[in-house]
Amino acid sequence: MRFSQVRLLVDDVPGCFRFLRDDLGLPCTFGDESEPYASFAAGNGTIAIFSRAEQDAVVGLRSPGDGALVVLEVDDVDAQAERLGALVVGGPASKPRWGGRVAYVRDPDGNLFELFQAIPLEE
Repeated sequence: MRFSQVRLLVDDVPGCFRFLRDDLGLPCTFGDESEPYASFAAGNGTIAIFSRAEQDAVVGLRSPGDGALVVLEVDDVDAQAERLGALVVGGPASKPRWGGRVAYVRDPDGNLFELFQAIPLEE
């Protein structure tokens, strides 16, 4: 078994597409905002978005909510938070017990993303 991707199930595909491409700056590797599926390069991994309605037609889905968190490592969380401005919903804050400085943003569907910058781990 091998890891393939994180796929976010979304209602607002165009808005989430633009969030990943334009706001977070992830390069699109497949699809566009008019299709039900698109994928984006994120370091050594892939983040994809897929229409909730299309996935629900295959397997019944539970109500959306904060069941997952996408963590993206950045070099300077403060600079990213400043660049993203009003999209930031939490932080930046240092969490030495986690070994990171973090900020949080949400996509148009409410999916939570953590921007993580490594700092010395507090033991």
